[in-house]
Amino acid sequence: MSSSDDEEDEQEEVRVPLSQRPEWSDVEPIPQDDGPNPVVSIAYTDEFRETMDYFRAVFAADERSPRALELTAEVIHLNAGNYTVWHFRRLILESLQSDLRDEMKFFELVANKGNHKNYQIWHHRRWVAEKLGTIAATSELQFTQEVLSLDAKNYHAWSHRQWALQALGGWENELEYCRELLEVDILNNSAWNQMMLQAHYKV
Repeated sequence: MSSSDDEEDEQEEVRVPLSQRPEWSDVEPIPQDDGPNPVVSIAYTDEFRETMDYFRAVFAADERSPRALELTAEVIHLNAGNYTVWHFRRLILESLQSDLRDEMKFFELVANKGNHKNYQIWHHRRWVAEKLGTIAATSELQFTQEVLSLDAKNYHAWSHRQWALQALGGWENELEYCRELLEVDILNNSAWNQMMLQAHYKV
């Protein structure tokens, strides 16, 4: 079973607190330091507070292990917009020489939970696609097409699609794709812009 499948299954199971998991018994969590007199204390859930406390501990120790990778998945499940966690996840993936095709599956799991306009996840997908190279061209175009079928003017999806086309290739069917979108909505400025971009590259 892939690491992304393991992470997905873990999220679906009843959560066991990290403090009760044997594999985390050697870690001393680091609480958030809001100073002696915080103006406004945020009412975090117990799950969020504990997960972040353990993440701060592995981050401070620069622990790049399978369990640290799984922990980043738990944090992302709670807050997909945490840039530091995504950044650390990338460092771990590189250190473990993980299969990045599995990482794409994890990304789509997160993205499909209402995160299609999250800057951090799109940045992460680009990083993964860059590492995979031209073999990722088809999957990037397919995924952005899926997202655009839900919101034809999603800026993040169009931006990623334009990057993928320029960096990885796949322009040959882009004109027809834009025409299909315009048949649905002639006022889709994003599709018009994409056609102009294609003309600029003279594809």
